[in-house]
Amino acid sequence: MIEGPGYPSWRPSDEMTAGTFSSESPSRPFSDPVTVEVIRYGLDAAAEQMARSIERSARSQVIREMLDYSTAVFDTEGGVIAQSTRVPIHLNSMTRALQTILRDYYPVEEWSPGDIFATNDPYSGGQHLPDIMTFSVVEADRPAAIVGTVGHHLDVGGRAAGSYGADATDIFQEGFRIKPCRVVEAGHPSQLFFDLLAANIRVPDKTLADLQAQFASLELGRVEIHRLLARYGIDTFAAAVDELVSHSEIRMRQAIETLPEGVFKASDWVDGDGLGDDPILIAVAVWRKGSDLIVDFSNTDGQTRGPINCPLGATESAVYFTALSMLAPTLPSNYGCYKPIQVIAPSGSIVNPSSPAPVVGRNVVGHRIVNVLTAALSDALPDRAVAAYYGNSNVYVLSTTDDTGRANVLFEIEVGGWGARVDRDGHDCLSAGVHNLMNNPVELVEREFPARVISYSLRSDSGGAGRHRGGLGVQRVIEALAPCEFSAQFDRVKFAPPGRDGGLPGKPARITVLAGGIETELPGKVLGYKLNPHDRVVIETQGGGGFGPPHERELLAIEQDVAFGKVTERPARRRQQASAFHD
Repeated sequence: MIEGPGYPSWRPSDEMTAGTFSSESPSRPFSDPVTVEVIRYGLDAAAEQMARSIERSARSQVIREMLDYSTAVFDTEGGVIAQSTRVPIHLNSMTRALQTILRDYYPVEEWSPGDIFATNDPYSGGQHLPDIMTFSVVEADRPAAIVGTVGHHLDVGGRAAGSYGADATDIFQEGFRIKPCRVVEAGHPSQLFFDLLAANIRVPDKTLADLQAQFASLELGRVEIHRLLARYGIDTFAAAVDELVSHSEIRMRQAIETLPEGVFKASDWVDGDGLGDDPILIAVAVWRKGSDLIVDFSNTDGQTRGPINCPLGATESAVYFTALSMLAPTLPSNYGCYKPIQVIAPSGSIVNPSSPAPVVGRNVVGHRIVNVLTAALSDALPDRAVAAYYGNSNVYVLSTTDDTGRANVLFEIEVGGWGARVDRDGHDCLSAGVHNLMNNPVELVEREFPARVISYSLRSDSGGAGRHRGGLGVQRVIEALAPCEFSAQFDRVKFAPPGRDGGLPGKPARITVLAGGIETELPGKVLGYKLNPHDRVVIETQGGGGFGPPHERELLAIEQDVAFGKVTERPARRRQQASAFHD
């Protein structure tokens, strides 16, 4: 798990934005490695304590069960220095949002203990409107650190339940937009803010309760950081942080220097933006410049009318995650890791849209960034090569209202199969890339929403064939028990996850509705499809790409696939025949 991009010297540009951080040596020399390590693990423990606090006190299934939230600790200039093991794409964007607050709205000198600042604005460093970020300062005799949280909220208003409007054409249709603001001052909440928020969302009892859980987590984080400050003092604490950041930067630069010379390119297609059928190109070129890594999206398509545009913070998150996981996965994760990485993302492109472009489905592009950058780095590092994983946060929302007009919203994200690697099969139905989520338990779904889960199983034959097989996607069948509406933000319905080195692609995603004996296939991006009682929705997610020629797969592995139901007999027989033919 990794986190945010930032450091105080971050600066935006219309044509090029990046982890362009200061490369100066730390100003406070430090030599006690034991103290540095104790402080490092104390920071990590504080972030984890914050995360556990949210998990225990949140009300919505999105945060409580799916764990779609994150926590982190930052220095006073906005650089992330510790994180919980939660969602990579959250933590990276938290840094950009925090730095925007510090630079353009509230300098840290204006923060007081008990203040809480919040934003969800994608054009102020955020990601999409359901992700509300909160921050609070930790002070000794001066500001020493900042603690932060982000949670994906069940609903923040807008044209669609769950705030996932697949046909939105600008951000104003997507929900309640929070420009950076002080929502709690010296421990006193702004009643006006909370009244306005509650009046503009469908499930205020859950959203406001989850926001309170984030606030409580901030207080716990402040207490934990104060323990470290009381033990070591602010100067030793700050010097240790500098040492940790410097160490991560040095090791990341060493990892980058192992890349061969040359430009490595890869591209892939997004199905479409939901408003049109035209595919969208995501193209990357990556190369080493000394000990810097340049990641260039100049040939990627422009922003779209539909809501799959990926704000810059999310683009950076996807790049940093991929670079770290491919080059140096064991590094202590802090902003030192990202200082050598430069991201070229032209303004007005789908990887750096201009306001007021809609962005709620930004993970469609975020995952594809991971896919293409992984493919490019796999060319540079063939011993670490991996085929494409399922490549999308498969969001779907069921919504209904009772006789009093009270809304009920079920929000789900289904995952799929991992790509096979050079030496092993891909994992089946496991969170990958820039998210790290659990599923909603069947019992919870059936208790909180008028629906029945008919089946939930691995999707046979969905993994791409190869010497090593791609991981399997999942199939989930849900029956409506009351009139409701179904919305989805799927991708890789048209363009399957590619295999590698002769491996075959995984199966693409598929959504079908069974109603009155008729089967209807839905597009990947759909808004408000009406379901009647006993109608069934069949969700089938993507399998991962295979690695290596299928005829090279060992016969024992094929037989085991059949025995466990991962591959049915007909495909297995074809692969056995192909293997025998090549032998």
